[in-house]
Amino acid sequence: MKKKIGLLCGLAWVLCLASCGHKSMKVVLEPLPMQYGDTSISREYPFAKDPTVIHLGDRYLMYYSLTEFDPAPDNSKPPKFDAWHSAIATSRDLVNWTRVGDLDLRDSQGHPLRGAVAPCVRILDGTIHLFYQMAWDGTDGVSNIWHATSEDGITFTNTCDRPIIVPETSWSIKRSIDAEVYRVGDKLILLFATRDKTATYQIMGMAEAPYGSDYGPDKWTLLSVDGPLMQPEYPWEMSCTEAATVVEHKGVWYMFYAGAYNHEGQQIGLATSTDGYHYQRIAPDGLLFTHGAEGTWNAGESGHPGVFRDDDGQVYLFYQGKASLTDTYYLSVCKVHFE
Repeated sequence: MKKKIGLLCGLAWVLCLASCGHKSMKVVLEPLPMQYGDTSISREYPFAKDPTVIHLGDRYLMYYSLTEFDPAPDNSKPPKFDAWHSAIATSRDLVNWTRVGDLDLRDSQGHPLRGAVAPCVRILDGTIHLFYQMAWDGTDGVSNIWHATSEDGITFTNTCDRPIIVPETSWSIKRSIDAEVYRVGDKLILLFATRDKTATYQIMGMAEAPYGSDYGPDKWTLLSVDGPLMQPEYPWEMSCTEAATVVEHKGVWYMFYAGAYNHEGQQIGLATSTDGYHYQRIAPDGLLFTHGAEGTWNAGESGHPGVFRDDDGQVYLFYQGKASLTDTYYLSVCKVHFE
């Protein structure tokens, strides 16, 4: 279905002109002085990536992927797949964050699970929903998206015993990761990343389910049947488009996404839509937010965005960054202004 700016200082602003249909708009990113890394595994090498944020009660909760960091110059140590999981931090101001602990995930029978990564957390009609993938188990390299719910934002229980979306297409492998959900009318849209049949290119697909359903495997309809929703087209995207995150503003849907693989200088792009289904990159090549200048904390990467709209309507864009292609990951945030 065809359906070098970093956090240089708190006053740095990034402006981007976008066109969508007959509308013209300006997206302005205002970097905030946040830099968070989880030190629970290593105080020497803080680590956090793949951010998603909700406002619950009188505090904010940020969920992120966590694992052991390999300090070898070329990341040559084999990855420890059983070390991957998700963790939670809390804040009162969206800038200063304190670790709460690891995400407590249970299967549908209440037994503890470990290995949830790339969390997407949303509050839908008062219920806290988690869409996530299980970390690669080291066998066939295939991960898919699962669904869980929570009452307190800390303990989540799977709503079923199998993934909710396993794409069966002529253009992709049976893989779905990097979940993102948002509402369009009476549907909940699910964006996911997958790979082409050669497993070389990271590309994106779309599915929908009735809004307010249990979001189980039988509720999702794959919309990207004839081809991917998005795939790499421009040099800065290299072999990867992934980690889409969407917010609607005055009838326009804004999709922030990551271009290029991790450890290859990933950066953030922007595409827009007037219906929430069909997206077009901003001119000329979609690139919105680059990695930082040499010597800055995110000189190696600014990637995997996660958008969050606060109760007052203000939109924030969280993202991961690192100082070099072989360095550890931190999280930061920008205010998003639509003008």
